Amino acid sequence: MQEPQKSLIQAFIEGGWLVPLIGASGMIARILSSHERITAGLLFKRIPAAAISSAIAWYILEQTPIDSLYKAVIYGIVGVISPEVIDGIVRIAKRASNNPGRFIPWAGPNQQQEGDDKDK
Repeated sequence: MQEPQKSLIQAFIEGGWLVPLIGASGMIARILSSHERITAGLLFKRIPAAAISSAIAWYILEQTPIDSLYKAVIYGIVGVISPEVIDGIVRIAKRASNNPGRFIPWAGPNQQQEGDDKDK
């Protein structure tokens, strides 16, 4: 008889909560090794963003059958590069909102809305 699969919340409580700490640690290492001027604003923005990004990566990779060591490395890397990843996602979303037809074929400007042909 198979054991029931753990819920993600239960898995997070049992050990997933460490992942945001790994991401935050990666960002702290980046900040400490950087030549940028360190400000309180920088710390309060980047460290929580790295922790949240790593937690999202945990939710994505939790059920993926790869070795735990590789997952831990991924979580740390996501924490280190989280500002660039978030900026990239925002840029893509802005481009998509400016020209949705480029990303979603049925949302292009040449597509008629339902009921448009009835008015003509």
